[in-house]
Amino acid sequence: MHICYLDESGGCEPDNAGPSATPVMVIMGLIVEAAKVPALTRDFLDLKRRHFPGRFAQGPALDHVLTEIKGSEILQMTRSTSRNKRRQAERIRKDLLSIMEAHDGMIVGRVWVKASGVALKPTPSYCYAVQDIARHFGEFLQVNSSEGLIIADGRVHASNVKVAHSIFTQKWRTGGDPFGSLREVPVFSHSENHVGIQCADLIASTLVFPMAASAYGPGVHGNPHNSGTYHEVRKVFGERVKGLQYRYRDETGKWRGGLVVSDQKTQRPGSLLFKP
Repeated sequence: MHICYLDESGGCEPDNAGPSATPVMVIMGLIVEAAKVPALTRDFLDLKRRHFPGRFAQGPALDHVLTEIKGSEILQMTRSTSRNKRRQAERIRKDLLSIMEAHDGMIVGRVWVKASGVALKPTPSYCYAVQDIARHFGEFLQVNSSEGLIIADGRVHASNVKVAHSIFTQKWRTGGDPFGSLREVPVFSHSENHVGIQCADLIASTLVFPMAASAYGPGVHGNPHNSGTYHEVRKVFGERVKGLQYRYRDETGKWRGGLVVSDQKTQRPGSLLFKP
């Protein structure tokens, strides 16, 4: 049994909509074997306590899952003028990737690079990405003779319903189930209760997002995500993130899966995401 934890980073607004508008949107799934979730949970809680000891000094140890370390905070540390904060952000990324590698976590997802001044359409963009992730996860399950479930970070109720229904209508159609190894449509939950979602959030927001902003920029002048420090994230961690991808060849021999980039600005290749 495997679980694909789903989260996102960035928004659908135009890249020039405001002082902190995002130039890209990342929707990503983290695949973890269910039997490894207990050890992953313990290791990730240890990471939180180690890097933010003041926040976890009291209370039952398992309650520490309820206090999240948000990717936006790590990105602020990454852009900080304080060298110590930048170093702490780098250590968090290193430790996070080490945990993923130790527990054989794998990632699939889609990176939307926005055309200048053009918003993404929220429902079609999200539904398309989730269907794509479900297909790649389904292939992973089939190859590994496993069954699976997608657990996504809860969004607005109406959006959750539309995303789940977009899988439902394909899974239960009379023409055959393209997601046969998925036992159910995606379920939505609270990230405070799932270490897997919290890990997916940090990978998407502190690694893939800044790498994509660096690779497919430059962004809007004065925007915090148009930052030279993001280039360093891509340089230091690009190869390790690349190694986490689940990729496979389809029946035509074409590579599928991994992190797929849809560059709506100038159609640059996905391989640019990992190159310094």
